[in-house]
Amino acid sequence: MAAAARPALPARPRLLLLLLLSALWARGGCGADSPAEQPEGAARFPESPRQEPTVLIALLARNAAHALPRCLGCLERLRYPKSRLAIWAATDHNVDNTTEILREWLKNVQKLYHYVEWRPMDEPQ
Repeated sequence: MAAAARPALPARPRLLLLLLLSALWARGGCGADSPAEQPEGAARFPESPRQEPTVLIALLARNAAHALPRCLGCLERLRYPKSRLAIWAATDHNVDNTTEILREWLKNVQKLYHYVEWRPMDEPQ
């Protein structure tokens, strides 16, 4: 026996729903618009609407020497301004050369990125 099909919305309510969603999208969602509605401590000088936001990428690696070249290559090929990317890299307890690969790569690309933080830990604490 065939499953009963859901009745479709009539054209007019669908059009109204589409217009409502389009209006919300065009306004930037349902967020606060006026300064009085903004939370206390909000930035006085928001970033330029033309500038991409700064994005933090966390690289956590353990015994990943076999996968790091591909992963780091993909990171380098991202179509996003490197000056707007911050990298936080951490590694610990490796039995392969993950630490050396990450250290060398970060040293070579550090000046390209907005911020780079390196947290190796060879010995457990």
